[in-house]
Amino acid sequence: MADREDEIMEGLAHGISLVYSLLVEVCALLPVPIGLPADQHIPADAAIPAIQRAAELGKEQPMGETQEAQLYSGCVHLLAAIDLYALCAMRFTVTRAEGSGANLVHAEDSLKNLALWLTINSLD
Repeated sequence: MADREDEIMEGLAHGISLVYSLLVEVCALLPVPIGLPADQHIPADAAIPAIQRAAELGKEQPMGETQEAQLYSGCVHLLAAIDLYALCAMRFTVTRAEGSGANLVHAEDSLKNLALWLTINSLD
């Protein structure tokens, strides 16, 4: 069973990394770009405050309420995924792992929709 748990944890870690990379890209596309740490391996103690900062600064962006909500939702769901991942690392439970994965899906969806809007509107 431990091998399966390790596989799940590796998959979640990879998912967190991918969604964080998407957030970095989205923040660079914002009307007032937000720079986030973008090294190869960003420790959680650097990523978490950066994600929180992006969520807060999103309120000051010159874009619509929907887009602001997409950025906020992407950040909040990513933070929740990281929190659940950390709890799983201490004591693995399937429901926490599934919760982390579900939060990653929601974060990715919100950020992809925002990226599409930003790309379309940057062409104007």
